[in-house]
Amino acid sequence: MNVAFRVDASSDIGIGHLMRCLALSEELIRREHSCYFLSKIDNDELISRIKKNNVHYQKINPNATLQTDVETLIKFSNENDVDWIITDHYGINSQYIKEIKKNNLKVLSIDDNAQIHYYSDIIVNQNIGAEKLDFSSEKYSKFLLGTKYVMLRDELLQKYKRGGTNKVTKILIMLGGADPDNVTLKVLRMLECLNESVQFLVVTGPVNRFYDDILYYINKCNMDITLLKGKKKMSDVYLQSDIAISAGGSSCYELAYFGIPNIIIAIVDNQVRIARELNNQNISIYLGEKNEVKPEQLRNKIKTLIDDYLLRKTMSEHGKKLVDGKGKERIVEIMESLD
Repeated sequence: MNVAFRVDASSDIGIGHLMRCLALSEELIRREHSCYFLSKIDNDELISRIKKNNVHYQKINPNATLQTDVETLIKFSNENDVDWIITDHYGINSQYIKEIKKNNLKVLSIDDNAQIHYYSDIIVNQNIGAEKLDFSSEKYSKFLLGTKYVMLRDELLQKYKRGGTNKVTKILIMLGGADPDNVTLKVLRMLECLNESVQFLVVTGPVNRFYDDILYYINKCNMDITLLKGKKKMSDVYLQSDIAISAGGSSCYELAYFGIPNIIIAIVDNQVRIARELNNQNISIYLGEKNEVKPEQLRNKIKTLIDDYLLRKTMSEHGKKLVDGKGKERIVEIMESLD
């Protein structure tokens, strides 16, 4: 099969859409299918990461209207004998997908919401609780819902994952690939008075605009902090982290896979439902939305996790059961069966 992905990443929308598309492309390429990424991405590091995956990259005019966007995608697909188009983009609407289908192309839509009518052949929503959403679609549409379909990159798929530790020594802080409101710095300031002997591992994404501000703060504060920018091998970071403070996006499933108990601060509205579901299933602790969280509240939850080994162990075991790392295999197998 020839597969074209329509996906973007930026300092405004983050890199989660791109990362899960890269994960899916790894499985497609492993099965000897060809992948193309059509995107408005203008970050050299991200483009390099795409190309290193043996994916062909085609830039779309960043000023293109939605109509021009879909026309460009269809034209490219026809010229390159594309069989499937995969969309992972909140800006894509029902009409966009309908235009693709008119050209006899199969469509797989990756989405975290249920806000449009789907003309897609396959709709993937990898989120916990996705089965409860009310979807609108054509009769032929096939839904792949829930964490059974979580897409993890190859470098995260560790045969031997970290085991539980009796003592917390390292706390991972990762609040999205973009973090446009610089919640990372706000969290660090909240933790100044934590009074625990721990090291903080702070990960910022390649499109984070506040790296210099965070670095300046770290250099003048008294906490033990290691700053990691755009870390390519996140598995190394996960394997040494005991607990985490994270946003409510795709990173929650990576943390669950590694069995890392985490405290979630929702960065955008659509993370709230996911965070609550993870909290209800005792996989994560949901603290609230970014503007609601109080410093004392965050410090108290961290102290609770540090002091309660059995709680950490329970959360870790629940997380590992939630995500088995085989999501992208299941998705590609279904694509192949329909092809």
